Amino acid sequence: MLKSLVIKNFRSLADFEVAKLGRVNLIVGKNNSGKSSVLEALRIYAGNGQRALLETISAEHDERYRIKENERGEFDAPLPFQDFFTGRKFPVDDSTVIQIGSVTVGKDVLHIQYVFLTETVETVTSETGESSTRVRRKPVLTSEIPDLQGEVKQALQITKGEKPYPPFILDSSSQRFRPPMFDAINAIPCSMIPTQFVSLDELADEWDKIVFTEHEEVVRQAMRIIAPEFENLTFVRNEDERPGYRSTIRRSAKVKLSDLSRPVPLNSLGDGMLRVLQLALKIYPAKGGFLLIDEFENGLHYSVQEKVWALLFEMAQKLDIQVFATTHSWDCIESFSKIAIDRKDIDGVLFRVGKSVRDSDRGRVIATVFDEEALYSITQSDVEVR
Repeated sequence: MLKSLVIKNFRSLADFEVAKLGRVNLIVGKNNSGKSSVLEALRIYAGNGQRALLETISAEHDERYRIKENERGEFDAPLPFQDFFTGRKFPVDDSTVIQIGSVTVGKDVLHIQYVFLTETVETVTSETGESSTRVRRKPVLTSEIPDLQGEVKQALQITKGEKPYPPFILDSSSQRFRPPMFDAINAIPCSMIPTQFVSLDELADEWDKIVFTEHEEVVRQAMRIIAPEFENLTFVRNEDERPGYRSTIRRSAKVKLSDLSRPVPLNSLGDGMLRVLQLALKIYPAKGGFLLIDEFENGLHYSVQEKVWALLFEMAQKLDIQVFATTHSWDCIESFSKIAIDRKDIDGVLFRVGKSVRDSDRGRVIATVFDEEALYSITQSDVEVR
């Protein structure tokens, strides 16, 4: 679990630091202040900066990158992942590196550096005397480029602690050199709940993983927060036979209520039921890692948010999960604060993301931390922290 957080040179977070984190953390701030960027940075940190993950995040933002070059050798879009760096461009100096991890520099800090690769062909002789050639690639820094001979390729070098991962080349001609998914088994478990609703097919897969386990009852308890008459849940297969389209199999959710003799579609019970189901099902795969929730309050009436927070605090402690959620809602802040104050055995921290008003900071994005004591003052005096 991260006790603190530093993010440097990532999107709008040029030099961002949170001095204290809790097991459950609520992030507040204005639109476009950098709240979602904090969640993205944590996803990248948890996933060890794997290229497939970076591509997924880029696609979520519709951040296109160059795919084909025309007859003049020009590309139709920037290189991949330029938009991750502050200023939306690759740095021109070797010291500007994306850094994500705890404030205390150690083995857990992730670095993403823009580098160049040189390629040399070596002849290798086997024990049987047979000779073959192989391409050796070596990362070099920007400052070394003028002294190099031959072709160099632009790349990203990922390092976590002292361990460098194979750099991946950025231009389209090098797709065959893309490394496999590396170190996936050492990645930190991470569940992401976006602002929009997760597909029922994805939720069905998560449900299948917990059937006949104790977590199945946790899901039922969560659903009863919205509908006390809820009894059970199942996912069924439906064949989609729309005219003009190939037939596909999709999953849909059915719910059993105590006051009805037949099951009803989950989608007929409102957004709140679907949102709570997402929260409950995404908890278990985050065991031992991170649960990231963008805009916690989506679909949740203010009257149930306190109970949902209580469930998240309890399950985060039980499953060793660190929760990070964002919000725009004062009701969400208030309900979070009440549970954080009541659960003295579990650290709940709220931090605000926004531009500094100090002239010396030149408008950089900073974090202001509110621990349990500060949260109590907020709820008593209606201090605006959003």
